[in-house]
Amino acid sequence: MPELICFTGDNVLVGNTLDLEQNVSLNVENGRIISVGEPIKDAVQVKFESALICPMFINAHCHLGDTGAKEMGVGIPMELLVSAPNGLKHRFLSKLTRDVHISQMRHGLEEMLTNGIIACGDFREQGFEGVLRLREASIGLPIQLKILGRISESASEKQMLEEAYQVLDASDGLGVRDVDCYPTSLLEKLRSIFPGKLFAAHVAENNLAEKESIKKYGFGQAVRSLSWRPDILVHLTHSSQNEMKKLQSSGVRVVSCPRTNSILGDGIPDLKSWIESGIEFGLGTDNMLATSPNMLMEMDYASRLIRGVNQDPGCIDSKTLLMSATINGAKVLKLEGDLGSLSPGKQANFIVFDLESLNLKYTQDLISGLVNRAGVCDIKNIYIEGEKYK
Repeated sequence: MPELICFTGDNVLVGNTLDLEQNVSLNVENGRIISVGEPIKDAVQVKFESALICPMFINAHCHLGDTGAKEMGVGIPMELLVSAPNGLKHRFLSKLTRDVHISQMRHGLEEMLTNGIIACGDFREQGFEGVLRLREASIGLPIQLKILGRISESASEKQMLEEAYQVLDASDGLGVRDVDCYPTSLLEKLRSIFPGKLFAAHVAENNLAEKESIKKYGFGQAVRSLSWRPDILVHLTHSSQNEMKKLQSSGVRVVSCPRTNSILGDGIPDLKSWIESGIEFGLGTDNMLATSPNMLMEMDYASRLIRGVNQDPGCIDSKTLLMSATINGAKVLKLEGDLGSLSPGKQANFIVFDLESLNLKYTQDLISGLVNRAGVCDIKNIYIEGEKYK
């Protein structure tokens, strides 16, 4: 790869606010953007005409472990499909050989890359061994992983603590299936012992569980979790606006997965109230068995769903959703120093969309077109650290 390359596009989404600018150059040296604006004349020149250059996507929440079970169990309630230890998903995983499982997860990672995803946050089941398998699956692939391991939910607290040391030493953090899976005292202790790790949890995904939490404790699952200072909360499908306001002031990052929430029959996250509460959220595609790792589809679905449910076409805007799939997702996973936007100092990871494609030709609002109309078929090229990937 030449040391200095100037990528120029007639439409480029620039900076953390994803400002649409025309005839802008990304000047790249050794895989990183050194400046945005005027081209450097002595650089190798690469020009994209009739194109839209967008930062690569961040999938803020997924489960790569069930890649080999695509469309398995559609129509089955969540608790029967994915709940440990006897859900259909876990019975499927228990029958896989190590090599087959690693191959399946590698397929999932390759699928993400082809769809323009440069990083993902994975809730990795199967304890220490599960973490090792995903690490091995990712070898040689230019995707950035945040692996959030899981510990046994049926062991004693002492045994949980011992296992947690092994899992957290090997992973990027802890992915809690449900706030009631572990003693709060254990989570508080682990948070103190491993301050540099990411701690995340599924919360308020199930309506009945959320109601029981409020009845028993006076708070929903999301607010209850704040005692052990999680970094990330996922789903919040049934969290009230009052709870969302409390989360906003806490600084915790939140992630919505509307396509999977819908197909599993969990409900519909009220993104309108999230926005009104001042919440910046990331988007995730969640379980591979239920939902494709496609952030373009996730944005499109969320955009249409929330407007229709609220009977208000102006309750959310396209840039908010695009930010949720890029810079906000990077913030969720604490990767914003390198990823999520096209800014000086960051890696030169970007997608080139073909504005002459049958799908995007005549688009009057490019950001809306990207969120509400674009598909993987409209991707002309993908560049990772300044090198052509696709």
